Amino acid sequence: MSDRDRGIRSGGAFSWFFQRISGVFLLLALLVHFWVLHFSAPDHGEITFGSVMERLNNPLWRAFDILFVVTAVYHAMNGALLIVQDYIRATGLRMIVVAGLWIGALYFLIVGSMTILGLA
Repeated sequence: MSDRDRGIRSGGAFSWFFQRISGVFLLLALLVHFWVLHFSAPDHGEITFGSVMERLNNPLWRAFDILFVVTAVYHAMNGALLIVQDYIRATGLRMIVVAGLWIGALYFLIVGSMTILGLA
């Protein structure tokens, strides 16, 4: 039985559904992020290092930003894996591409988290 014939048992419905959910969350998170940084800033939209650091010292904003990064990486990785699954038929090439995607996803998770947590 091919990957296409397995239907919902292959996990395709889960990936499809959470791609939509993560997309909606990312849109809302991006709007919040944009509003906070550009429109509600006390300096009328001027972004300064001090204002960013003040916001990042709040644990709730840090949690929001970490969730934003994790969701963005999940959304990108899930979309890329769905594309690879649909278009790359050669098993060896698919494994290499998927390994590269996982390495990239881990890199962006680590760098994004370290930046938000102030470890970079």
